[in-house]
Parts: sequence; C-alpha cells; structure tokens
Amino acid sequence: MKTGIIHRLVPADELLSVVHLPGLAFEAPLHYHTEYELIHVVAGSGVEFVGGGTAVYTPGTLTLIGGGVPHLHLCAADERGTALCEVLYFPQKLFPLQLSDLPELRWIDSLLERSRCGVRFHGSRELDAFVSAMNRLDEAEGIGRVCILMELLDLLGRSCDFCCIDVTGEGRSRGLCGAEEPLWRVHRFLLGNYGRKLSLAEIASRAGMSPAALCRYFRRRTGRTVFDYVNAFRMAKVCSGLIRTDSSVAALAAEAGFCNLSHFNRLFRAATGMTPTEYRRSLGLDPSLRPQATASR
Repeated sequence: MKTGIIHRLVPADELLSVVHLPGLAFEAPLHYHTEYELIHVVAGSGVEFVGGGTAVYTPGTLTLIGGGVPHLHLCAADERGTALCEVLYFPQKLFPLQLSDLPELRWIDSLLERSRCGVRFHGSRELDAFVSAMNRLDEAEGIGRVCILMELLDLLGRSCDFCCIDVTGEGRSRGLCGAEEPLWRVHRFLLGNYGRKLSLAEIASRAGMSPAALCRYFRRRTGRTVFDYVNAFRMAKVCSGLIRTDSSVAALAAEAGFCNLSHFNRLFRAATGMTPTEYRRSLGLDPSLRPQATASR
C-alpha cells in the first residue's frame, strides 16, 4: 500500500475563514494544505517534520507552518494515545497580493514569508498571546475574528524569540525563505521527485544555480548539505508510511528514494532515538490494523 504527500482539505465552514480546532490528535500522515497553520501542542512530545527540517516538540510548542509546506508530527510511542494539539487555520486570500507594500502590515508580511520554513516560537509571551487570542476568537463573530487574527500575527511577527525549523545555524534562523529563493525552488522540485535517484546537477538546474553555487548556498542558508536536506524530506515520507501501512521498512525507504537501508536507519535513529522497526513495534501496530478516520490533524 503506497502513501504519498497528501493534499489535505481543512474542515470548512461557509461562515468562517478563520478556523480554530481544539483537542485534535496527531494522526494525519505526511500532508500539506493551502491554508496557513498555527499549531499549539497541548500534550505529548515527539518529532516535527516541516519541509526538509526536523525539530523536537513538547507541550507548549507553538509553530506556524505556511500553506503548501509538507509536514508531519511523529508522537513518542508512550504518548501516542494522549497527545493533543489545537490548530488555527487561515487562508492566503485574507491578505492583499501586495502585502509588502503596506507599512502597517510589514511584520505580518515577514512572518508569512518565514512560515515557508516553519516558524517555531520559544517565548511564553507568544504562547500566552495565542491562548488568549483563541479564547477571544471562540466568542467572536464576523470581522472581529479577522481582527483578532491580525493582532495575533502582528505580535508574532514582531517577536525575536523564534527559529525556523527548515533553516538552521547561527545567523541563518532569522532569514526569510521567499517563494523564488533557491531553497524554496528545491523544495517544490522535491515534492514531485523525491522518490527517484537525484543528482546534484539536476537539483542545481531546478534551483537555477550551478552545483558548486548551490552547495555554497545551502551551507550558508541552512547549515546543511543539499543531500542532508533531501534525506530529511524523504525521511518524513517514510515516517508517514510506517504509521499508515504495513509495508516493510525496506520497501518504504526505497519508495522514498533511499538506496541504502542502513543509512536511512541511522538518520531515523538520530531523529527519533530508535530504529524504524522499534518505533513501529512500540506502537503495537498489527498488519491488519489501520488508523481509523477521526477528527484529527
């Protein structure tokens, strides 16, 4: 049974464009959606995959993920049944096309650009603001809901207490990841090509750079090599398959483009603290069982 990067439809309400969903379980496979997602981890811990980056999450973690960015949350095995999050979804169409030209919205513009790399907030001020905004949002109607969202995004955009999950290293975590940057062009290329053998020359061509220039760019921009980024992207695909299917680890790794199973096992252990087989066994998954469809993200 094959799994891909799923285009997930966010629960819609014809009367609401800003949607707050509390009390969700971490059950969605590797997926993306067109809406922005601001996710607050209420209970549980594990590893968060955003694009080609990874980060550990714990209760109180607050992350903004841009529209179209593949992501997945792997729960620690002993917390899988109790892990919960709350999510705020909001669409791109709320914002003018020339958002950067409006000085009053410049902080929101910068924040939405960074969201392509997954923005992780570290401060209690940001989390408290989110919780307060959600309490008010649940009681608000009409334009009041949009105003609450804009106030929250403005506050988060002004924050200096954040990092980008997909852009690591001192001095790089504050950089933007715009739609036309080489990093994002590589990201879009990988969406449809991660499962086959890729050469540095081909990836560089899609990024509009020479191989040498792309390698220097990735080191400067992310602190990683090009193929470190590619492998993290592929690993999230395998993680989704481990949860959603009974396919062998070897088959899932090969489908995602890993030619060397031992190498993949080392990458997985570095991210989760266990091998893929140990992770699947710890969940008690039987080949005849599949996760049931629930109201989850």
